[in-house]
Amino acid sequence: MIGDKRPGTSGPGTVVGANVKLVGTLQDASDIIVHGRIEGEVISSQSISVTETAYIKGPISAEVIAVAGKVNGSITATGKLEILPTGKVFGSITSKDLSIRSGAIFVGKCSMPEGEKEVAAEEKEAAPKEASKGGADYEVE
Repeated sequence: MIGDKRPGTSGPGTVVGANVKLVGTLQDASDIIVHGRIEGEVISSQSISVTETAYIKGPISAEVIAVAGKVNGSITATGKLEILPTGKVFGSITSKDLSIRSGAIFVGKCSMPEGEKEVAAEEKEAAPKEASKGGADYEVE
């Protein structure tokens, strides 16, 4: 059924052809494969694949994202983000698992939420240990 928004609906997903220019928001519960040009937000509950011929100007978000083309905007991957050798990303990225292949271009800031939790936990554990030293690192004879 066209326009069916029921949760759990699965299908082949959306493919944006190489000769297609889309302006606006593209959202699909299934996979999205982009060969063409999109100016706007791209959202998937599963994966987004930006092929070598693709250009996206705007934010994208999905569980798994692979970039072989060009993205000018923020990227949020709740699972894994992979920037392939031909990929170019200009914007901030947020991902739990990040892979940037040799030859890829990334200009922006990166945030890894799981890593921030680990650093905060390490700092919290280290604070009591330092305090227990009593501030002296020498022995008196």
